[in-house]
Amino acid sequence: MIEELQEKLNEQERTLLCLSEKLTSLDQRLSQFENPSLMYKRPTGEDYETVAQTLDYLHNNVEGIKGDLIKMSKSVEY
Repeated sequence: MIEELQEKLNEQERTLLCLSEKLTSLDQRLSQFENPSLMYKRPTGEDYETVAQTLDYLHNNVEGIKGDLIKMSKSVEY
């Protein structure tokens, strides 16, 4: 009878250890959602970049286009 109780206790310990490992794994996975990393890959690109990098790239291009338009409009003026 003592052997049976000891075996049940061992089984419960193994179950608790397994559940503890699963809980730790889930906790680690959940913590990744606290600071998500949004990534974007340009249609012609191979590497992913952050959304902030993409927005900086687009902003700089728009500013460059605006500068080019201003130069062109000044050259067309009479």
